[in-house]
Amino acid sequence: MAKYTLTVAAGSVEDTMNLDLLPLGWVHFLVSLVAMVVGAAMLVGLKGTAVHKARGRVYVTAMVVTNLTALGLYRNGVFFFAHWFAVAALILTALGLAAAHFRIPRGGWVHAHLTAMVASFYILIGGAVNEVFLRVDVFRRLVADFGLPATVGMTQFVVMALFAVLIAYFNVVVMLRARAGRVPPLQGGVIG
Repeated sequence: MAKYTLTVAAGSVEDTMNLDLLPLGWVHFLVSLVAMVVGAAMLVGLKGTAVHKARGRVYVTAMVVTNLTALGLYRNGVFFFAHWFAVAALILTALGLAAAHFRIPRGGWVHAHLTAMVASFYILIGGAVNEVFLRVDVFRRLVADFGLPATVGMTQFVVMALFAVLIAYFNVVVMLRARAGRVPPLQGGVIG
């Protein structure tokens, strides 16, 4: 089993991260990192620009690969809830891409695009939270040793609430800009 040893800076305690992955798992892991970095850059960057569109192509490609590879990863040979999140992320990514590419629905494509894309990014980050609790020993021990599975749920709730606020914020900003007669580019949702 491949282990990565991480030395904690505050002392001599060593924790490990389980990176015992099959080749498909490594592809999934590495491409999901690309999706996280590009997704984060898109979340805070200018919207509607050529750079946004280029990053969007990379994000969509990375999300498709991440979620298709997720469908090929099994624990105990069983299709389980994580696979349904991969299906949901694929659907949301496709809807977000279609909304922007075809400008549908006609009067609200920007809302549909940003909601679907931010929701797809939420699923990606939510999966990362689960993997941290599964693979990083210090977090896994927090759940196992102290019987705190609610910690994972509370962390997921905070992440979900943050993304719900982001979706609402971006939609309100787009609505206010439309009322004021302004069009993108939009800087991280800031009215300007």
